[in-house]
Amino acid sequence: MIQIDINSWPRKNHYLLFKDYLNPFFNICANIEITNLINYSKRKGLPFFATFLFYVMKVINRTPEFRYRIRTDGVVLHDIVHPSYTVLTDELLFRFVTTFFTNNIDEFIANVTIDIANSKKTVSLEDIDGVDDLIYVSSLKWLSFTSVSHPYDNKKADSFPRVTWGKYFSENGKILIPLSVAVNHALCDGEHVAVFFNDLQKEISLLN
Repeated sequence: MIQIDINSWPRKNHYLLFKDYLNPFFNICANIEITNLINYSKRKGLPFFATFLFYVMKVINRTPEFRYRIRTDGVVLHDIVHPSYTVLTDELLFRFVTTFFTNNIDEFIANVTIDIANSKKTVSLEDIDGVDDLIYVSSLKWLSFTSVSHPYDNKKADSFPRVTWGKYFSENGKILIPLSVAVNHALCDGEHVAVFFNDLQKEISLLN
């Protein structure tokens, strides 16, 4: 983790402009083609959610702007961030589950599968105090959306990116999935989100 020197940071003026906004987040939604990912996960016998989550997190961890976090003493850049995702419990209420990210796809998917299975029996909405190396992830598998909004607690600084995807669908012989990315504008711009979308698309397109 690196403590950012705000005075020498190229984003200084952008950070100072947006950091005290009541809601400094902006949200971009777009479709990603996942035909290769669907075929790959089926051929390998891998669960779709964990497989897609792996590639989302792999690309996020290559994108520094998604790893910045605002703290009371300034801004830090994490070396690696991990997904904190929603899981539907046996009571049909969602809970938060965190799995540590690793670049080993088999290990990561195995850990996600275990963490989801272990979380089904209880509902937990508690955050871990002092932990901000997380990406908030949601899956709305029942609906192919065109836009998404999120609740924010304006009583405290919030710089966690939010990634949400919906129900995938077929169009012109391709399988597409709606993907939403919400980020704090003090730390990230539209260009950085576009880089994430484009890199994720390239990563998935290489699967065979």
